[in-house]
Amino acid sequence: MIRIDIHGSTPRERGIDRGRQVARVVRDHWDTHRTLFAAVGRSEADTLALGLASLDATAEWWPEAREEIAGIAEGAELDLSIVAALNARTELLVAPGSAPGSAPSPATPHPLGHECTSVAIAEPFAAQVQTWDWHRELNRAWHAQRVTGTPVPYAGLTEHGILAKIGRNDAGVGIIISILSHSDDAAGRVPIHVVSHRVLAEARSLAEARELLLTAPVGASTVFTVVGPDGIGSFELSPVGAAELEPLGRWFIHSNHFISPELASGSRTFRNDPDSQERLQMLRERIAAEPEITSAAQLAPMLHSGPDDIGNICCVPTPEQPLGRAWETQATVWMTTDEMTISAGSPLDLATAEQIRFAGRV
Repeated sequence: MIRIDIHGSTPRERGIDRGRQVARVVRDHWDTHRTLFAAVGRSEADTLALGLASLDATAEWWPEAREEIAGIAEGAELDLSIVAALNARTELLVAPGSAPGSAPSPATPHPLGHECTSVAIAEPFAAQVQTWDWHRELNRAWHAQRVTGTPVPYAGLTEHGILAKIGRNDAGVGIIISILSHSDDAAGRVPIHVVSHRVLAEARSLAEARELLLTAPVGASTVFTVVGPDGIGSFELSPVGAAELEPLGRWFIHSNHFISPELASGSRTFRNDPDSQERLQMLRERIAAEPEITSAAQLAPMLHSGPDDIGNICCVPTPEQPLGRAWETQATVWMTTDEMTISAGSPLDLATAEQIRFAGRV
């Protein structure tokens, strides 16, 4: 597992530092991203233009992130539109492109098919775990990271060239995420990866994270679950609004469909991901057994899935699956307010997986 340390006293300096370190990997995998964008009908011109539109939206919401993305492009010696599109890759994949005749056929695999599953617990302490599922062909395009120079230093997991994804900061605020899908999802708004970065870089409490999340003008629907020194919460975001979820007793569980009634009316299910409900049902059965949890690591086996389970949480691709269908659980991450562990692979691999642990201040 690759670990990258990002330093800099300004957003531009941190971006340049990141760009210099990730340039080769971004170049090596850009063609794969372009293929995924094309699968939803995005021409290259459309992709790059919408990447820049998302950058403009970012500049309005959080100018520092716009400076940092520009720094990545400078440090990596890449066109700004490419780095902007990479940070907005989720938004670019959530809906078919608008060019006439460019939309994929119903048989075309959607690049956002099977996605992440999460479990969080509020008592006897706040802790959470998630699987991160992505395309097999991009399994060398992510890394663990430690970011300093931000208002609050943090550590986590992200993809090369993308600001942030999952993580925990020095104030004890940690976030996990799962993608959702709404009929109003669209590119050109603030990317969810920028939202992750801002929460990790600025929030010192659940209350501060809540304020950022419930007001973020996102284009891709997402659920963020947050542990903080003042509690735990789960928030569904969409272009039409946001909602804070109620726990199931002491638990929060999520797959890839909306739970909040006010947002579920616009929900849509990813193509080739028919089991979001089944995964959630399997988690309901597991938490109903009231397992005793004394460490965050004990949550990870709750996301184990095998052939006899009703839900397919652990994605294991087969050799014959093409790009767009070869989903793979590339990492499992668990955390409390005090520590976080990134484990390569799925919960099926826990006994032998390479792991990185961040504890205390990063």
